[in-house]
Amino acid sequence: MAILVRLPATLSMGPTVTIEERVANVGELVEVLERRLPDLAAVLDDSVFNFAVNDEMLLHRAREYALADGDTVEIVPAISGGG
Repeated sequence: MAILVRLPATLSMGPTVTIEERVANVGELVEVLERRLPDLAAVLDDSVFNFAVNDEMLLHRAREYALADGDTVEIVPAISGGG
């Protein structure tokens, strides 16, 4: 199993990471990422990031979204607008 994870430039951890461990969903993927990239844990806990899988933005219950071999997951910084 291999899942490509695209990291935002704001994280300064490199553009991509390949996860070859078996993960069932985005939540398990995040756990693997946090073990491999300890600095990522604090950043993701800030809840300022969203997730997209195969270019589809996940808006609700993202961490429960099932993953399959070959998926591409992108961590996307949340954008808020002012008015």
